[in-house]
Amino acid sequence: MDSKLTVLYETHLKPQLEALDHDRKNVIKQYWLSLGVGIGFPATVIPLSFMYDLQAFGIIFSIIVAIVMHRLYSKRWDQYKKDYKHKIVTKLISSIDSSFSYQPTQCIDKQDYKNSALFGRQYDRYRGEDLIEGQIDKTHLRFSELHTEYKTQSRDNSGKNQDQWHTIFKGLFFIADANKHFSGQTTIMPNNHSIFSAMGQKLSDIFTNNQQLVILEDPEFSKLFNVYSNDQVEARYLLSPAMIQRLINFSNRSEHAIAFSFVNDHLYIAISSSKNYFEPKLFQQADSLAFIASIYYDLQFVINIVDELDLNTRIWTKP
Repeated sequence: MDSKLTVLYETHLKPQLEALDHDRKNVIKQYWLSLGVGIGFPATVIPLSFMYDLQAFGIIFSIIVAIVMHRLYSKRWDQYKKDYKHKIVTKLISSIDSSFSYQPTQCIDKQDYKNSALFGRQYDRYRGEDLIEGQIDKTHLRFSELHTEYKTQSRDNSGKNQDQWHTIFKGLFFIADANKHFSGQTTIMPNNHSIFSAMGQKLSDIFTNNQQLVILEDPEFSKLFNVYSNDQVEARYLLSPAMIQRLINFSNRSEHAIAFSFVNDHLYIAISSSKNYFEPKLFQQADSLAFIASIYYDLQFVINIVDELDLNTRIWTKP
């Protein structure tokens, strides 16, 4: 356990976490009450309504009660999550770097997502949260959770249209200033065809953007990634032996599929994951040091990308 985190926990977080855990227990009570009333009330009222020929009233009234109880629970749960992020996650971020800003309800801008050139499929739904932004030495960075989806329609047996939602990308999306100046577009995709579709990217999309396969003389890197670029010379300039090794090391430390792109002097990283980062859990004690540590290390993992990839070392024309 990081000694800095332990001190932070004991001196600043624990008193607030204990108060939050009291709130969490009240939310659990509301959860069970809402569940009990939501199930028990209709189970009692609907049979009675049939006895007195008030079926429509019984069904509608039961639905209204169930909706009201669910909203009461949701309101308290949402407030608990808001308080937890404001009081705890903000302090964890500040302990890593006090200059960082944190906006729990914001996410990476749609234009940044498009600029990355990592996702060939157009999204129909764009959601995200937990935008963190700051500067480490010369490198400006920002990242957030992101979930993009596209919609298809199908007909059910009765002929009605049904919407179906499919994930393009879900995970952490990271943007940083690159440490080299470049004008082309280079993408580094996981060397796994099943992941291409999961990332919303297809080989045909890449070639449509005038990108060609870049063959690099590193067998370990080639096992992990495929590289495509519209400028073969620039791609090799960006992917120096040192950078290739850093990308290998970074990928090996991650448990998830990762894609990178170099576009317009920026490095984009998409870390595919179904995990809900920086979020409290209803049935997890708020004052659990182990849970706090998991959030802290997730934050460190992403923020440390700047050092991992040596982005502060400015090369040639990059100021």
